[in-house]
Amino acid sequence: MKSKPNRRGRLPKSNYIEPKSPKKRMPTKRVFICSPLKGAVERNIKRAELYCRFAFEEGFVPVAPHIYYPRFLDDSNKDERAVGQRYGLEQMYNCTQLWVFGENITDGMRAEIDLAKQLKIRTRYFNSYMEELHG
Repeated sequence: MKSKPNRRGRLPKSNYIEPKSPKKRMPTKRVFICSPLKGAVERNIKRAELYCRFAFEEGFVPVAPHIYYPRFLDDSNKDERAVGQRYGLEQMYNCTQLWVFGENITDGMRAEIDLAKQLKIRTRYFNSYMEELHG
C-alpha cells in the first residue's frame, strides 16, 4: 500500500530511496552537456540522454538544458528557441566542466563553447560514441 502525501504534497521520508551513484558517493561536480538539438530534435534529445548517463556513470551531475527546455518551449519558434538558449547558458555558471559531443558544432553549441572559454571552464571533446578526442 502506498503512503499518501501530506498537506504539502510530499511523501513521508521513509518512502524515499536515495539513488546510488556508481562511484559510491553522490556526485557534486556538474558537467554541462553540449550536443546538437536542432534538426532531428527527438533523436538528438535521445542522444543527449545517453551523454547524460555517460556523465553520471563518470561521477558527474549532468546538466543538459537542451533536453529540458524543448519540453515546454517550441524549438521551431525563433523567439522561444532564443529564450531557451539564453536560459540554458545560465546553467553553465554552476558547472565545473563542459563536455562537447558529436562531430559537428552547431551555432548553439558554439555559443556554449564560447561562454565556457569566457568562464575558464574546462572543455572536453567527445565523438558521438562517447570516445574522448585528444589534440
